[in-house]
Amino acid sequence: MAEKRPHERRHGFTLIEITIAIAILAFIGGITFYSVIQIIQSKKILDDRDDAQRIAIAVLNRMTRELQLAYSGIGLMPRPESGSKRRLPSNINLIGKPKKLPNGKRGDSIRFIALEGGQYLPDGGTHSGVVQIMYRVEENPETKDDKIPTYVLVREEIPIIMPVEKAFAKMMVFPVSERILSLSFRYYDEEEDTWVNTWGQGDRVKLPLQIELRLEILSPQGIVHKIVTAVPLRNIN
Repeated sequence: MAEKRPHERRHGFTLIEITIAIAILAFIGGITFYSVIQIIQSKKILDDRDDAQRIAIAVLNRMTRELQLAYSGIGLMPRPESGSKRRLPSNINLIGKPKKLPNGKRGDSIRFIALEGGQYLPDGGTHSGVVQIMYRVEENPETKDDKIPTYVLVREEIPIIMPVEKAFAKMMVFPVSERILSLSFRYYDEEEDTWVNTWGQGDRVKLPLQIELRLEILSPQGIVHKIVTAVPLRNIN
């Protein structure tokens, strides 16, 4: 039997060749896996940012729309817990109070009269005409023990009707957002050409020329999103 020539001999891969091939495949697989993970994480971050921004913009759009309906022809009603049966002096059209939250940030409140700013009711109706609107920030018991606790933005609406007891009976209170970290207002005093943090006392009782809103919202992924806007008031009367 004739011996096979060298170039006709069959032989398999050596151990070194197999090891190198496995190493190359592992390297390529690692890069591919890392790239996929990065794409997924980037998508989560973008979706998270978009969700938080949508919430913040929706809140600010609502508050902006209602502030632009601010009405200076009627004074504010008393707070339900005050027990007062009388309206505040007719020249007090808006009250803004700064407040410090447990997290060290501001959770301000604002109360004003709005013309045709009523919320639609569950039965399909609405508080037509003039309403008193209040926004305030309250603690959220469900996130009190979280690493970064968030707060609830609450909207309160009272129709301007008499007697006062009837108006209070028709009061609507509901949360607007539960991811709030801070909410602050500044008011432009045209007479003194300056921005102030408080409104509704002394000579600052009529509607301010502009209101600045600053809102911080915590996204589900724990990222803080900040939005600032200024609202010019139309001084409807």
